[in-house]
Amino acid sequence: MITRTPSHSTSWYQCGRAAAARTVADGVCWAEPSDRGAHHVGTTSEDRGLAVSRPTVSSVREHYDGVLSPHYSRLLGDFDAKVAEQQALLERLGVRAGRPGAMAVDLGCGSGVHSIALTRLGFRVLAVDFCRPLLAELRERALRLPIDTVAGDVRDMETLVPPGAEAVVCMGDTLSHLEREADLPRLFAGVATRLVAGGCFVLSFRDLGAELRDLDRFLPLHASDDVIMACMLEYEAHTVKVHDLIWVREQEGWTFRKGVYRKLRLTADVVAAHLTSAGFAVEGHGALGGMVALRAVLAGPPSS
Repeated sequence: MITRTPSHSTSWYQCGRAAAARTVADGVCWAEPSDRGAHHVGTTSEDRGLAVSRPTVSSVREHYDGVLSPHYSRLLGDFDAKVAEQQALLERLGVRAGRPGAMAVDLGCGSGVHSIALTRLGFRVLAVDFCRPLLAELRERALRLPIDTVAGDVRDMETLVPPGAEAVVCMGDTLSHLEREADLPRLFAGVATRLVAGGCFVLSFRDLGAELRDLDRFLPLHASDDVIMACMLEYEAHTVKVHDLIWVREQEGWTFRKGVYRKLRLTADVVAAHLTSAGFAVEGHGALGGMVALRAVLAGPPSS
């Protein structure tokens, strides 16, 4: 179902755009969608005499493939500036190639911010993601860089990635996109089999242990002349339901899309405990833009 309003009816949009700009500048970035409906702004199902459909929770993959992937990189702001920012973070966490051409693995690579940053730190990179449109975008951005891409589930680390990696990174919302906390041991054990002795595993994620309440659960994400993105958070015991709202300006006017999916609620203590159980020594952690960052080193002998 699609409904539209004329593209000049945007007084509310001007306010939303300014708020989103402030939010992105503060480092808040929640979105990741699934297309459960698109309609013209300004009318409702009741107005059109149609039954009201309740939102259906999508898988993360459906959410990306259905709605988010065309708009994902907008959430990053200036792409080159984001690459430089994340390169600096990786350097602070001790990530740098120990020899020319050392291999690094970027789990949940998205459109390539961390993959490109890793090449600037001297690595050749294997970039892994389940979203093929984002992998295609990465390849376009990295035409002359030593980056190979592979489509797949990061939990299948031992199948997708050869052994011998000097560094593995898993940044952004990749961890929170796992279906359950019980997936962490499988992922971390797979990483341990692919790292060389002394190799490092660097992760970043949003600590979702504390709940936002009331109107704080409504977050502007992005606003430009042709796309506006916002979300609402609904907290559950072990997950957060993220309700994404996206307005896209098209030739006929504004089109509205919406979707809902779940993110796993993780805390730094929980992730660190699972890393330790998998044989890693967690050396330190820091925060950037509301994110937790952890650096872990394989404590025991290398696995094959």
